[in-house]
Amino acid sequence: MKLAKTQYVADQLNVAPKTIQNWVRKHEVPVITNDRGHYLYDVLAIEKLRQVKERQLPDREPVLQELATIKPSEDEKALLKASTQEAEKRMEDIIKRLDHLERMIEQKADEVVSFQLLKHRTELDDVQQSVKSIEDQLTVIEHQQIEKAEKEKTVQPKSLTPRKRQNIFSFS
Repeated sequence: MKLAKTQYVADQLNVAPKTIQNWVRKHEVPVITNDRGHYLYDVLAIEKLRQVKERQLPDREPVLQELATIKPSEDEKALLKASTQEAEKRMEDIIKRLDHLERMIEQKADEVVSFQLLKHRTELDDVQQSVKSIEDQLTVIEHQQIEKAEKEKTVQPKSLTPRKRQNIFSFS
């Protein structure tokens, strides 16, 4: 006995695999389940599903043939043509509006970018001013340290000769 998978059965009956699975549950079609829980169908199950399809989805071919034979009247044709022209005008109007909106969005995006560039330029100028200020302060501190070092060099201690040592050890 050969078993078929859901996709094969769905292709045979020309329906979606999910439809087959729903019919199995709804109409209690006897199927085998593999170790992964997938349905496997034997010949009897496929035949029962075919019967379910015939009840659920009757043959639509006669209805389609009947619809093909119906011819619209002249009034219906005129109405259809008028509604088509109206739809085309609406579509053109929508396209024009979309074009206008796209131009507005592009313009707004350009304005935003320009604003951001100006803002960044201002921030860069502020950073450059801060760096210049710090450099000036460092220069002042360096000059102060150099002057302090020069003053210390010019001021010599009063006597550079060693003092006479007094007797460290005294006997009294």
